[in-house]
Amino acid sequence: MAVLGSIFTLVLAALAVASLFIQTTQPQPPNSAPFVVAGALMFVTFACFGFWTSVGLFRLRPWARTTILVFAGFLAAGSILTLLMTMAVPMPPDMSAATQHTARRLIAGMFGIPLVIAIWWLIQFNTQSTKAAFASSVAEPTSARPLSITIIAVACIFGGVSCLFAILARAPAFLFGASFNGWSGGVIYAIFAAVSLFIGKGLLDLREEARILAIGWCGFWLVHGSLVTLVPPLRQRMLDLQRAMLQSQGTPTPFDTGMLANVSFAFTVIMVAAAIWFLIRNRAAFVGAENH
Repeated sequence: MAVLGSIFTLVLAALAVASLFIQTTQPQPPNSAPFVVAGALMFVTFACFGFWTSVGLFRLRPWARTTILVFAGFLAAGSILTLLMTMAVPMPPDMSAATQHTARRLIAGMFGIPLVIAIWWLIQFNTQSTKAAFASSVAEPTSARPLSITIIAVACIFGGVSCLFAILARAPAFLFGASFNGWSGGVIYAIFAAVSLFIGKGLLDLREEARILAIGWCGFWLVHGSLVTLVPPLRQRMLDLQRAMLQSQGTPTPFDTGMLANVSFAFTVIMVAAAIWFLIRNRAAFVGAENH
């Protein structure tokens, strides 16, 4: 399944790049090429990561089991968020009831299948027989790092890499109600990438300063998300920026952006609060690593 998913991701990357060279009756939206190229490169990165993990699974490497569990957790969380949006966010009133029903069913199917696969992986790779199979003769040092810390570290690294793709796509940065374009947006994304990658690597190494910085970093984004979602002027600026970005890419959203922001914010609060709790709860793992 991981190999097939990686192949499908490579196909998506190829189709995205090919779309830049296809002649259509409608002209390409302005400034769409950087977004398409950055998205295609991100798909290729995911595909390579999937192939690498698949080889490890075939060879029953313990690190591959941990990797697939982390990936399954992210896949399940993303699928659940999309399904919640599909059910909770109203569609535009000018769309007929039949079209809305069909669109919701299609989206539910698209993300319901990955959710089922993710749950299957989470169950399968946590059974005693599977754990025993991956406890192979290959000598790998036992890590004292809790799985929850590994997940948070990978999320930080993924966020840092995403910021690098945002720089490549020349995407505008939105910070506390202000929009930054061009080089200023690139500088902000570069700072975000550096901090996220530093935290991710530090958490993997169980460094106490990285744990403290991670708690502060989560708190920063929790405050930022609360302000731009709950303060009306900042919220309106955020929604205006989202609409402008969608229009520049020629991809109108079928959902109400205001309700979409509410659902996204609620989901983000839950995830960030859980990350802070795990970072505080697992302090002993960091203290023990420093003592060794």
